[in-house]
Amino acid sequence: MLKKIILGCAALAFATAALAQEGKPRMYINNFTFAEGVTESNGTAVYQAVVAGLNSTQRFEVATEGMESALSQEIARRSSEAAMHDDKTRNEVLMAAGCQYVLSGNVIKCDIETTVLDDGSKLYNCILSYSVTVAEVATSTTVASEKFDSNNGILTGSVSSASSPEQAIANEVGRIEKNMERFVVNNFPVEGILVASDYEVKKDKLVSCYINLGSDQGVKVGDLFVVKGPKVVLGNVTYNEIGRVKVDEIVAGSISQCKVLAGPKEIYMAIENYLALDEASQQSQPIKVQAMVRESVGNVLGKIGL
Repeated sequence: MLKKIILGCAALAFATAALAQEGKPRMYINNFTFAEGVTESNGTAVYQAVVAGLNSTQRFEVATEGMESALSQEIARRSSEAAMHDDKTRNEVLMAAGCQYVLSGNVIKCDIETTVLDDGSKLYNCILSYSVTVAEVATSTTVASEKFDSNNGILTGSVSSASSPEQAIANEVGRIEKNMERFVVNNFPVEGILVASDYEVKKDKLVSCYINLGSDQGVKVGDLFVVKGPKVVLGNVTYNEIGRVKVDEIVAGSISQCKVLAGPKEIYMAIENYLALDEASQQSQPIKVQAMVRESVGNVLGKIGL
């Protein structure tokens, strides 16, 4: 038996208006510093990959000194080259341009390790190490910081090696986008709620639902979310994972349709319990969703040390 509560997009937008999330925060990315021994070309490649990775998450309105964006132009209009090298003045400029965060980075190492095989041929691995730090512009407080290291030769052969130094560097730089996705999800997680007024269920199992997140928050088709159900313990509301969903369609700026991947019965039961609550209890006990990182084979191998 198929059951579906149907609302038009306009009605759904109205129903979730009070729950809509704010738009994308603004982040300025400083030029990176390079440690001794790191060439400018390699350091710049890492910097550009970090910028591209942050842009690909679609979580921030990103600006750099060299970007042709409205935000970059506004920062340039308000600043001078000297001002942007003075931390206090730079932050005043960034605040005036509406930036909430500033990211700084340092490329610590970018070396090539060479392995000579029995037949005389050579394989190359790039040993890359870099760090990024994000500070809140208004307070100059560090809100996220992480160092990223390559496998340091743990992975060998065709998995990570290359036939030239240039390709070895390109391979390692190519992993930066996934590192940035993980960094953003872990430190700036997109959080919202499951919209309990419109869903599809089949045989007491939830098939699809809506969440109050969309393109305005950088959500993309294919993004994964953990679903967390509320539980009242001694008057306190606690949350536990009850399932997972994947974004199938971006319906509007703050609405996405999702396919249920795990916990179809549990999520449906949570919706039924939510709908049975009075309005005040619904407001204090929403069904929450939180973004999670999409795993790749490389990430899984990295986690188990292979």
